[in-house]
Amino acid sequence: MHRIVETTEGPVRVPSPAHAWTVLFFITEPGIGETLPELAGCTAGLCSARDEAAAFARASAFVLGVSAHAPGCLAEFAVVRGLGYPLVGDGELALGRALGVPEVRVGERELFARAAVVLDRGGRVRSLIHPVRDPERHAALVLAELAGLAEGADSAGPAAGGGVARPKE
Repeated sequence: MHRIVETTEGPVRVPSPAHAWTVLFFITEPGIGETLPELAGCTAGLCSARDEAAAFARASAFVLGVSAHAPGCLAEFAVVRGLGYPLVGDGELALGRALGVPEVRVGERELFARAAVVLDRGGRVRSLIHPVRDPERHAALVLAELAGLAEGADSAGPAAGGGVARPKE
């Protein structure tokens, strides 16, 4: 998969040609927990990626957050939370659907389930991480997956690894 997505920081190539990995953190929508407590944790999940920025940099991973907002609705949220990485408003769910991200229905709306997708530089989905039951561990789960993918590549070349991870917490 290769495409250019519109983000809070302008157009971005997915996957990033400058990084070994591109990680997309899928969330329902920031702040939804205030009205639907069972979906709470979107902000915590995105902030966990912010807090692990140095670890993602060491892993040569480019981070994007993706929610089912309309494009352009997330810039203020990213600034207020000091995320330090771009957010994608995928109001039509097209990006998530192209990557096989699970969805949840909330009333009349379809939203993303909390998940992460790891793409390699060639645009292949190397891992789909779902479910993510503890949003505060969202980044930790992804970093563990990246370490496993890197280990597989080190031992068997760049085509090693792959597949889909479905962590159980």
